[in-house]
Amino acid sequence: MPHTSTRAFPLALYLLICLGFIILFIIAKNPPSSLDTAISNYFQNLNVPFLNAVMSGASFLGETWPSILLAASVTVWLWVKGLRREAVWFVIALLAVSSTTSLIKNIADRTRPNGEEFSFISGHTSYFTVFGGYLVVNFQKLVHQISLLTLGRAVIITIVAIIAFSRIYLGVHWPTDVLGGFLWGLIVLIPVSWAVDSRQRIAA
Repeated sequence: MPHTSTRAFPLALYLLICLGFIILFIIAKNPPSSLDTAISNYFQNLNVPFLNAVMSGASFLGETWPSILLAASVTVWLWVKGLRREAVWFVIALLAVSSTTSLIKNIADRTRPNGEEFSFISGHTSYFTVFGGYLVVNFQKLVHQISLLTLGRAVIITIVAIIAFSRIYLGVHWPTDVLGGFLWGLIVLIPVSWAVDSRQRIAA
């Protein structure tokens, strides 16, 4: 009985995340709300040299080649550590989120705060939600010391949050784009994470 209830809760949560994304997609098909505009304007009007440098650097990690190099490094690391199933699914997850994000961007066709196209969803956010989330979920297979495990997960989550926030700060995405990217990343990450461990659950 406990096993059944444990399965039911993630499914309910997953459906709630999907519903939240649908609502954000509908919002994105309309002009930006006053809240979106107010938040975006506030951060774009800030001019803090230190933050400018940090946000530009964080955003750079999500550009094509840096993100590919980061993904390749993690894939090799997982493979060398003997987590070959995890390495393969890591690549599958990133390919899935990248391709579907591009599709969503074309369908939503939302204008960015800076006037450019394809604002919804934030590709940086969806990509690194999967990237970082996958590492957080599987980190215990690499690190067994509780203190290091907690620290490593905290660092990963912080980096992902900074990358996501940088897209608002730099004026290339509305806040709802970033939230949508986060939810879409979760929508991709959750079934992939289930698939990675499915063989272990069957074997158990």
